[in-house]
Amino acid sequence: MRFFPSRLLLAAVVVAGQALAHHSAVVFDVGETLERTGKVTLFTLRNPHLILNMEVTNAQGETELWRMEGQGISEMQAMGFDRGSVKEGDEITVRLNPLKSGQPGGLVLGLIGADGRAYNMEPAETEVALVYPALMEYVPPPAGETWQQREQKTRPSQLPIVSQGLGPGETPGADIPGALDPDNLAKPRPAAPFDLTGLWQFRGEDEYRANYGSFEFKPMPELTAKGKAYHQAYLEASERGERFGDPTALCYPPGMPRYMTRYGSLMMLQYPTAIFMVSRLNNDYRVIFLDGREPLSGAAVDRNWQGESLGHWEGDTLVIETSGFIGENHLIQAGVPSGEQLKIVERISLINDGNTMVSEYTFTDPEYWVGEWKHVKFRDRVLRTDVREANCIYEDNFALPGMERPAAP
Repeated sequence: MRFFPSRLLLAAVVVAGQALAHHSAVVFDVGETLERTGKVTLFTLRNPHLILNMEVTNAQGETELWRMEGQGISEMQAMGFDRGSVKEGDEITVRLNPLKSGQPGGLVLGLIGADGRAYNMEPAETEVALVYPALMEYVPPPAGETWQQREQKTRPSQLPIVSQGLGPGETPGADIPGALDPDNLAKPRPAAPFDLTGLWQFRGEDEYRANYGSFEFKPMPELTAKGKAYHQAYLEASERGERFGDPTALCYPPGMPRYMTRYGSLMMLQYPTAIFMVSRLNNDYRVIFLDGREPLSGAAVDRNWQGESLGHWEGDTLVIETSGFIGENHLIQAGVPSGEQLKIVERISLINDGNTMVSEYTFTDPEYWVGEWKHVKFRDRVLRTDVREANCIYEDNFALPGMERPAAP
């Protein structure tokens, strides 16, 4: 799916090929285009793609729920679309390829938002419906073609490729260099006081979990009324032996700060411009940018479970400020949720000859607790181990004791 503000539609390009890259593309009838107007009941703009649900009144006067999907956030932002373009409750018009099954739903090609702004509502001058590769009959390439010839005829017009969509949440046209762009890495910077590259294992201090909380955070701060209500519900459910409100059981990311306090190895790769992390827990990813970029703001904020982490050095301490969190299915610890107002400040230092990482945390979220919530956690360097592939399979979790399937909507 590619979104174009209508004023930019000088020579529309093929959009079907982009959409067909998606694994479920075979369910859409790319030879037919419909327009439907209705009320937005769900709008999720998150990698890997958009999810849009809309209530539509059909010809019989009945309300139907149309479930639609689209392409990824970067592709859409490159075309002027952002998180403020659509909100739940908006009355919008959608241009889409319908489902082959005839059920209400489809693939979003364009829309007119509640503010009247149009995205790709004019048909392309020439629309070519590309067949999904797995459904195409094989055609041999030219006889005797070498891989060099194949490379040349498929070569991009510009190398290196310059991304038009930038990264998730970044503003198109802002010319923000990637953390691993060679010219960004080559900029002169003071040498870092330490290098976190390696694998780090969380120190659970389990024999002292009543004192320090192990992988959780003790003592807890004063909770707001909203935080108390949730926490009390968690305690009551736990007394009954019920699982309560842990999104990770349904394969949601643990999010910050739990990402940093899970057992198992955490791999870190440190560059002058960023520190990249991959966790053994479901291979969840985090990046701390060190290249001096400004925080994202407004509709450009890519709200997610890890937030946006920007770091700088204060002497021998790495100071990281993280914000831009999602406000749903995100806990700071069992029984305590966090929301979009969550801010985290980490101060990381090394002790024990560089073999212990000290993380001093300050959490604030006035929606769920009062004032600052502070804690210190440790990770120790671990050798002769690697982070290997790990996956959370949604269906597998329902084989666990005490796990119930969510009720159908």
